[in-house]
Amino acid sequence: MAATLAAEASCHPADLRAGEVRLFELAPGWRDEPLRRRFRLPDDSLAITSMGSGVIVSATATWMGWTADLFRGAEPDDAFSPRLLGEASRRVSRHGYRLHGPLLYSVTSSRDWRPHDAPAGYAVELGGADLVEPLDKADWPNAISPMVPISGRRIAAVATRLGRVVAVAATSTDSDTLWQIGIDVAPEHRARGLGAALTSRLARAILDEGRVPYYATTTGNVGSRRTALSAGFYPCWVSAFTMKE
Repeated sequence: MAATLAAEASCHPADLRAGEVRLFELAPGWRDEPLRRRFRLPDDSLAITSMGSGVIVSATATWMGWTADLFRGAEPDDAFSPRLLGEASRRVSRHGYRLHGPLLYSVTSSRDWRPHDAPAGYAVELGGADLVEPLDKADWPNAISPMVPISGRRIAAVATRLGRVVAVAATSTDSDTLWQIGIDVAPEHRARGLGAALTSRLARAILDEGRVPYYATTTGNVGSRRTALSAGFYPCWVSAFTMKE
């Protein structure tokens, strides 16, 4: 994970553990860095990332001046404060961007992974991308986001009750190493363990492929965070980043 995050921030993995806020201008060609996740990147970018010790603030040259003025001298505990993120959000909004996050990212390993059975009365099917392709993406926006092409989904799972799909989970192959899990559970079927069952099943399949499963949540989505924890995921990093409006 550290190598991927460092590649995305134009820094060295050791900088993530430096115990301080460090500023990096994104190097020319950073979009072509082979270790980074394969997200569509805008012309300008700002990201604040931490693995728990230090904080990396990275920005394109066009934004580096005001970014440095804003974050220089900040303490790690203050880097994600409403004051700094609020001002950064105002700055980027002037250029048609929004600051997304902070998001909390969790990962699991074969040692930490926990199995979860589906609750009684539900059936879970594991398969490839074709399993979810016929479904309406608008009904399952986190699991089968239209931003992820079918070629980017290798593994999927659906839960059914009385023949009706009530929960969906799918991977996005964000990099050669990191595969993300997205999940949606129909509102009337939540808080029954379906999310944990699908997340656990998908995580095991990703681990069997030799990849690292990871899971992202907003800071306020406590239910989703509990789902990840119950399947054996543990916090790994936090990040806020810009997206085009």
